[in-house]
Amino acid sequence: MTPEFASGGFERQRRAPRVGFELPVRCKDGVTRSTVMLKDMTQFGAQVQGIARQRVGEPLTLLLPGLPATTAYVVWANAMTAGLEFDRPLHSEAFAELVSDYAIGQARKPAGRPMRHTA
Repeated sequence: MTPEFASGGFERQRRAPRVGFELPVRCKDGVTRSTVMLKDMTQFGAQVQGIARQRVGEPLTLLLPGLPATTAYVVWANAMTAGLEFDRPLHSEAFAELVSDYAIGQARKPAGRPMRHTA
């Protein structure tokens, strides 16, 4: 861990504020597939928990709801958590939809099923 990261300097370098999530997502690391917990995210990257220690620079594939497979690279890692930078930023509309559907504290969209009226 660099002194700048340890001292909180990394927060000043962020391109966008992170949005909190508690969302299980599929992750592919080489030939290994697993489910990890998405903890926070921006259009540019994410933090995931429940992943074995990764090497900085290693590519991973995340399967985020409603999006095609997303390639990301490890920018920092510890025992079970990794910070990822997406190969390409998420489109702003796709990111906004993920936030509205899954972010902590966001109201969920109705399921779209018609309501039944009781007699």
